[in-house]
Amino acid sequence: MAKTANTYVCSTCGVAATGKGHLCNPVKAEKVTVCRYCGRLADNPRHVCEPIVAKIKYTCGNCGRVATGRNFLCNPQPIPKAAKKPAKIKAKGR
Repeated sequence: MAKTANTYVCSTCGVAATGKGHLCNPVKAEKVTVCRYCGRLADNPRHVCEPIVAKIKYTCGNCGRVATGRNFLCNPQPIPKAAKKPAKIKAKGR
């Protein structure tokens, strides 16, 4: 689909239109990208979806942005894995 100056895309459902009035969440087409993890349209370059959250391993020590790989951040810091809590043992009633 060729992008024109008046092309908008709904960032909720992905429908394209030549006017804002026909879409529930219109965004200029040139500002929209398709998320390679969830496949949804995203107008925010810092889009974080559920599949990304499951794969996040690093945070930027400068700005706090999160990423799945070191190469996406200027000062990558590994995010420590959460320690599992020991299971509680239920006492049997006497």
